[in-house]
Amino acid sequence: MSGETSFMDNMTAEAFLKPRLAALVSEADKAGYSQDVTVALLISLLDTMNFGADPNPPSAQGGAA
Repeated sequence: MSGETSFMDNMTAEAFLKPRLAALVSEADKAGYSQDVTVALLISLLDTMNFGADPNPPSAQGGAA
């Protein structure tokens, strides 16, 4: 190792994500969505989203005929 530490070594995931999530909830509130609805939807999205593989990959034939 070169002795250097990466940015992520110095910051926890919580410290990285918490202000972004707070800003997102605040923006949703300004748009008229309640905090409860926003948080519930975020949880639902996180439970259902696929963060690795594309669930609908393009076909090998280049699309529908």
